[in-house]
Amino acid sequence: MEFAAEVFDQVQRLFDLNGFNDHQLHCVLRFAARPDAAVLKKAVIATLEAIPILGTRYVAGDRPRWESIEAVGLDRAFAKAGTEAEFEEFLPSRVDEGQGPQVRVCLLDTPSTFAVAIKLNHMICDAAGFKEYLYFLCRIYTGLTADSAFRPSAINGDRSVRGVLKRFGVGVKVKALLQRDKDNNWTGVERFPLDEDGKVRPFILTHKLARARVATLRDYCRANGATLNDAVLTAFYRCLFRRLRLRPGAELWIPIMVDMRRHLGEAERFTSLTNLSSMVGTQVAYLPDEGFAGALGRVKAIVDEKKVGGIGLNAFVKLDLAFRLLGDKRANQTLRTKLKNPLICMTNIGALDADRLALGEVRPHDAFMCGSVKYKPYFQLAMSSFAGEITLSVNEYGSDADRENILAFLAEIEAELTTSTRSSA
Repeated sequence: MEFAAEVFDQVQRLFDLNGFNDHQLHCVLRFAARPDAAVLKKAVIATLEAIPILGTRYVAGDRPRWESIEAVGLDRAFAKAGTEAEFEEFLPSRVDEGQGPQVRVCLLDTPSTFAVAIKLNHMICDAAGFKEYLYFLCRIYTGLTADSAFRPSAINGDRSVRGVLKRFGVGVKVKALLQRDKDNNWTGVERFPLDEDGKVRPFILTHKLARARVATLRDYCRANGATLNDAVLTAFYRCLFRRLRLRPGAELWIPIMVDMRRHLGEAERFTSLTNLSSMVGTQVAYLPDEGFAGALGRVKAIVDEKKVGGIGLNAFVKLDLAFRLLGDKRANQTLRTKLKNPLICMTNIGALDADRLALGEVRPHDAFMCGSVKYKPYFQLAMSSFAGEITLSVNEYGSDADRENILAFLAEIEAELTTSTRSSA
């Protein structure tokens, strides 16, 4: 079986080739009780059978495509780790897209610690699609515990961007193309300070905001008509203003991710694994005498303005035109030199549903999700939430000095959020 490589499949690969990121998605679920390894492996294999593009290898060239691998190769999708060190080594490592399958699951099984790590090739889908895959996997596991013959329905719908584009008229598309050009394909000027020396290796660093702190922050946001995303983005800006030592009045550009699935409707939420995320830029000036509340108001106004009209549509229109007019080969050649990536960006993956992440009767007590590991000098802050807690994460190919620097920066963001809510009380 073959599948044509869609536009964003190829763009995600270009992100790696251009040195932006390694196009992998990651999730960790931690449990108080032991999931059944045999059932979990069976569930993983069942997802490959139900979503056939996962059981493929990527073939580049003039006609980029996905080709099904032999059934024996599907076993590579599941692994076990006997130590936390093995588990931590598995998490940031890459799925081999040229070999397949495109998803890998690892069960940490020690006498006292139980966890599951899942990583999936970002060429196959974005974070919203990955989240749906996680729920699908857990539903299959639960079904198998009740009936060993359980088999899920196939997930093999349209993976193209056409489902989104057809929801907009020509006038809206032209307006998005002409008026929102700087929403994407823009690098910015400032870069996060990272070590220029030292041995580089991939790592995923996390910092958790406890439930009580998040509840206080949520109350603060409601009182100010803002969202948690607005608040974290504001704290990110303010901490970067200090880290980058910007001059007063200087502007910092931070793009945020946009899920274009909202144009498809809930009924079409999970019919396929695909990339339907776009990017929109935000730009905020540094005002050194301004407090958090003032900065939050400006950030909220910018984000609210971006939400009006065809937010995120510009990239979809441009890329669809490029691949339609030029074809795969020439579009890839052109984008290899023309594609620009933001030096600093942020993504909000949203909430993970604890009920939908249960493996049978075994419920996770902790979970987080994050995106690709960035190559220097690129830097991204990600946030996901679970059971009332927020996990901030940064993934980087960096040195030991970078690890310490980034962990300190994540702590600064929490301190910024804590100080802002405390001072308003």
